[in-house]
Amino acid sequence: MTTQAIHDRRLTRLTDLFDADSRGENIGYGPGAGRLREAFADIRHQAGQLRATHQARHGDTRVEHDLLRRTRVSIRFGTLNHCTMNDDDPTGAKCLEDAVVPAGHQGPLIDRCRPSRCANSVIAPEHLPIWRTEHTSLDQLLDQPGLPSGRRAHIDAQLAEVDLVIRKATP
Repeated sequence: MTTQAIHDRRLTRLTDLFDADSRGENIGYGPGAGRLREAFADIRHQAGQLRATHQARHGDTRVEHDLLRRTRVSIRFGTLNHCTMNDDDPTGAKCLEDAVVPAGHQGPLIDRCRPSRCANSVIAPEHLPIWRTEHTSLDQLLDQPGLPSGRRAHIDAQLAEVDLVIRKATP
């Protein structure tokens, strides 16, 4: 897949999120989702100003989508969560905490992602079924007779992380 195709797909997904937020739908939970909502509200406000001053030549949605395209909204879409870490200001990125970042690397360290604790994490509605299924699977593992205590402790720790994610996504 080319870089342009990746950029286009990312913009399409971001536009879908913007449109859902504009319709009043829930786009996600957590501080990262709050920052996205703020960015989207700012874009709608800018579009309103352009229309009010007659600087906008297109319809409502087109003006907003053009502004969205030009605004740098930091988001990386993922299967378990979305990451809103800003490469220029990675404050709150748990994945970078106490990490050795490879030379030349930019962005989050995906293998160290902590959606339950990261201020950049967005738990979107489409992520919740995955987390609930993981919770059920871990509960079933804990019900296994003769589970070694070390393994039980590890599963308990995983379950606590999953519980944090699910609680984060409970309005």
